[in-house]
Amino acid sequence: MPQVGDIYQLLTCKAKIINENASKQEVIEAMLSGSPMVRSVYVVDDAGRLKGIITLGHIMQGIALQQGLVTGNMDFKSPSKLFRYSPFGSAKDTMLPPVYVAKNTKLQEALEKMLQQRNNELPVVDEDGKVIGDLNAFELLKFV
Repeated sequence: MPQVGDIYQLLTCKAKIINENASKQEVIEAMLSGSPMVRSVYVVDDAGRLKGIITLGHIMQGIALQQGLVTGNMDFKSPSKLFRYSPFGSAKDTMLPPVYVAKNTKLQEALEKMLQQRNNELPVVDEDGKVIGDLNAFELLKFV
């Protein structure tokens, strides 16, 4: 059975990584850098270990809130969710919990995680939890 390590660098060679203390502006700059195919920024601690994920969708929801727009899928029932979309704070205040794969993860499991998270990419981490790449849904499509 094919594994993530067989395909994760076919299309996206470099993951977008930012420190957990980065400002929201730095997160946006990181999102805009590199390949537009990569639509997530991976948040790491000072040792480089994965701590969370910020997706383009979450950034867009934050911008919508700043512009006075509220979409149907924004849930403000808890203060932490409201803060997620606020214009203040650092990457660690905005990030989602990390969902990731390793090089030896089977492609079926990676696909299941993407579908569960409703995200088209996942960080690939090494045995120390450090981001070594990005698995994009297009890579799965190309391989299948």
